[in-house]
Amino acid sequence: MPVERDVLRQIPLFASLSDDDLQLVANMTVERSYERGDVVLLEGDMGGALCYVYTGLVKVFKTSPEGKEQVLRLIAPGHTFNDVPALDGGPNPASAAAMEASVVYQIWRAELQKLITTRPAVAMAVVRTLAQALRHLVTLVEDLSLRHVTARVAKLLLTQEEEQVGKRLVRQLTQQEMAAMAGTAREVVGRALKELESSGAIEMRQGRAVILNRERLRMLAGS
Repeated sequence: MPVERDVLRQIPLFASLSDDDLQLVANMTVERSYERGDVVLLEGDMGGALCYVYTGLVKVFKTSPEGKEQVLRLIAPGHTFNDVPALDGGPNPASAAAMEASVVYQIWRAELQKLITTRPAVAMAVVRTLAQALRHLVTLVEDLSLRHVTARVAKLLLTQEEEQVGKRLVRQLTQQEMAAMAGTAREVVGRALKELESSGAIEMRQGRAVILNRERLRMLAGS
């Protein structure tokens, strides 16, 4: 089905384009649908495309030779991923998979390069997008290197609440998903949640963590 121009205007890279330019982008955009668990991209593959989540939720992750998964980022509707290989032509640095039924728009590198070289506003938006991605990765390294698991889980709960309020995330993460994001095992996340509950920061209700004291949770997260 045709991609709507108004949807493309929500992508920061294309927000400043004219209607005619947006129509050109729409003509070169491919829409793909994925079910929960479907692989969107594989780490190491070439010919990567810029991807935009229209609906659903996508996780970007790396997998160790032993099969351990580290989630780098969750991509909610309105956000792009796989920006780097779409710009430099290199291999995909990570894999991506749908966490729920998702619709993803893809724009191939050759088409994106044409826009960057002919539209200065798109080039500037690319710089901002890459700067934001770098900040996120620096924060991730800090969390994994310097924060205790309980602090990481506390931060995840705070981030999850913020994204639910902003309607960027419509469901709660499972403990297994939290473990993949925190770089630990599910059992360790379970113990961290019990610690947070004992502190009075949260309460577990039918397996869900409900925040009772946001300021205490922030303190435990080291924010």
